[in-house]
Amino acid sequence: MNIIMEKVNQSAELLKEFGFDMWITFARETSVTPDPILNYIFEDNLTWKSAIIITKDGDKIAIVGSLDANSIERKGIYKVIPYVKSFSEPFIKYLKDKNPSSILLNFSKDSPVADGLSHGMFLNLFEILKNEGYGDKIISSEKLIASLIGRKTESEIKAVKNAIDETLKIFSETTDFIREGITEKQIAEFVKSKVVERGFGYAWEEEMCPAVFAGPQTGGAHSGPTDKILKKGEVVNMDFGISLNGYVSDLQRTWYLLKDNENDAPEPVKKGFKVLIESVEKAAEAMKAGVKGIEIDTIARKHITDNGYLEYPHALGHQVGRSAHDGTALLAPAWERYGNLPYIELEENMLFTIEPRIPIEGYGVVTVEDIVRVRKEGVEFLSAPQKKLILIK
Repeated sequence: MNIIMEKVNQSAELLKEFGFDMWITFARETSVTPDPILNYIFEDNLTWKSAIIITKDGDKIAIVGSLDANSIERKGIYKVIPYVKSFSEPFIKYLKDKNPSSILLNFSKDSPVADGLSHGMFLNLFEILKNEGYGDKIISSEKLIASLIGRKTESEIKAVKNAIDETLKIFSETTDFIREGITEKQIAEFVKSKVVERGFGYAWEEEMCPAVFAGPQTGGAHSGPTDKILKKGEVVNMDFGISLNGYVSDLQRTWYLLKDNENDAPEPVKKGFKVLIESVEKAAEAMKAGVKGIEIDTIARKHITDNGYLEYPHALGHQVGRSAHDGTALLAPAWERYGNLPYIELEENMLFTIEPRIPIEGYGVVTVEDIVRVRKEGVEFLSAPQKKLILIK
């Protein structure tokens, strides 16, 4: 069974679990305005007004323009109801046959992956639903989508693990390439040559994948590599991930370039890195199904600030899957920018990054990023975590 079929079947089970009747993903011209959730439950582009419908009793329906029908039928996932002149006619007929008491639509104030229904398409659909007496049955699909994306199947976890393993190989090769005198851009080009050579994709925009930071920085964590030259006595870190078979990785590692008279990193760098790793370990120890992301972020953030360092200016971690920033729940503080997402409870088989950072004055930024799988009573590291600074002689 392919992963799309797994997620479609999982959707029906979640509808049943949460007591919702019907989930409608309403879209058109998805090559121009795609709904992000379609990556998880659908394999084609849609041209005309289309409804991808899943119900708690297992219906999997695609009401689509007739010229889109054959391609969808061949996939064997959805029962296709094609139309030529009117979307409304077959849609209303199906709606009346099912008579749902609740209808989930893809809108959300806080979650981008659950907010794929454009305003214009909402107005189109709401007019139909209101006229047929279903206007008061509409509910946000955020809860369902949070669990659908968050609860990874074994196939999905295997796909992410494969991407992680290949990414770690490139990090290892990058360690052998890093040396005094080269630039951030040269490191990035080396990494990109491996991506092209092995037929991978990039986990995010190529301009910033990888992101490379050498020495003290003025740019933010999402800056692209520059012509800054690597110097001995400075920290170097890299944020990088690949796309492989539709799933991605997202990892960070930190190196220190030893001076000629050094056999180890200086104390300020070692201390900062030690505190950084302790914050990761404390967060990981507290993570399990049922806790809220804000609780985990608070643990790591407090350990760093209690040790005299500035708090990191972002969430501690995000979900990973078909994209580098996957899902809804976040390991994040109670900042306005994150809305309700830090208060969502973690669920078993969610995959999260853990990625604090600490600037070390005069040396650069120490950071790591690893990926963990949430279990009922703890977490499992899918990437072998960095525990020690990587020293470059």
